[in-house]
Amino acid sequence: MNFKWLVCLPFILTSGNISLAQQMTIHDSCVKVLEEDFADDRITLCPSSLPPIKTIHVEGSSGDAKAQEPDCNTFRPDAATVRRYFSKAQQISDQDWMHKLIWITCEASGSMTLEDGRKARWGLSPNRSALVTIEGEPYQKFFLFCSKADCGFPPFW
Repeated sequence: MNFKWLVCLPFILTSGNISLAQQMTIHDSCVKVLEEDFADDRITLCPSSLPPIKTIHVEGSSGDAKAQEPDCNTFRPDAATVRRYFSKAQQISDQDWMHKLIWITCEASGSMTLEDGRKARWGLSPNRSALVTIEGEPYQKFFLFCSKADCGFPPFW
């Protein structure tokens, strides 16, 4: 069964103003990479503009344990691993995130508090992609990806 349409669900269910955080500015420090494991094409990675994180809470992991090799049961990141991921991840355009990455049905999710006191929700996949949504006005979304060179550590595939 193809679950790729689920990626669009946050856009369908989101109302109100959305910040252009996902409309990242392409500049000299951005790089185009060919991520052979989880991308169909070259993707552009730019420095993340995600605000500094104060606390991270892991609320759970989910996925179809029979759908992938290795199975989803191996993807259970703890708060320290999630923090390490976000310290290394780079911003990816919403277009590259939705159309060039190969999707995995496993996901870990949770919440975070930013240094400025705002609350955010995050979802993280073993393919080293993540989505962070910051609550409040303006509603912001950050699409992130971490290369295998930077995030090739367990439990990421």
